[in-house]
Amino acid sequence: MQLPKHLKQYRLDVGLSQEDLARRIFVTRQTISNWERGKTYPDIQSLLLLSEQLDVTIDELVKGDISIIRERVERDRGTLYRLGAGMLAALLAFTVSMAWLMWQQNHGWGMVQCVPTMVLAVVFGAGAMCCALAAEHIKKKNDLVTYQEISDFLDGKKADSKETRTGWAYEHPQLANAIKFAAAALIGLIVFELVNAAMSHF
Repeated sequence: MQLPKHLKQYRLDVGLSQEDLARRIFVTRQTISNWERGKTYPDIQSLLLLSEQLDVTIDELVKGDISIIRERVERDRGTLYRLGAGMLAALLAFTVSMAWLMWQQNHGWGMVQCVPTMVLAVVFGAGAMCCALAAEHIKKKNDLVTYQEISDFLDGKKADSKETRTGWAYEHPQLANAIKFAAAALIGLIVFELVNAAMSHF
């Protein structure tokens, strides 16, 4: 990414410290430092403010980055789709494994005979959790919303507003994730009951 180098150079060109620039665009000095070290990337609203304060265009700030940004958005979007599909498949397999385990126990299978099914259930459950954690890691690490906003903006599309980006899910990420997990658990329970009911006829 070229923005860290460009940002620092343009900031020095106009004689601003990180603290001065941070105050002018309403962020912390640490935020400016993170941008200049490439740890995080500014959103479109911040880029607009930066371009005003540094007297450069957004194109000049992100020059050399846009193709990387677009490639990253597409690559990570594909990865997130695959992780989502993997999580759903693992949850379904986990649910079927648990239903099969219940069937075994209801039909007098001993604990030793049920161990393989238990192991499968644990593996599938762990697989679903790993997919979910990997997806969250990708979203947080690469800030996909920011990159998509910049790509859309440079294509002349309407970028999401700051209010949209800082909506309820962004303000309460833990609660939003808990609700998603609860919804997934509910769907899993429903599938479990359906599979269990179907197997009870055997």
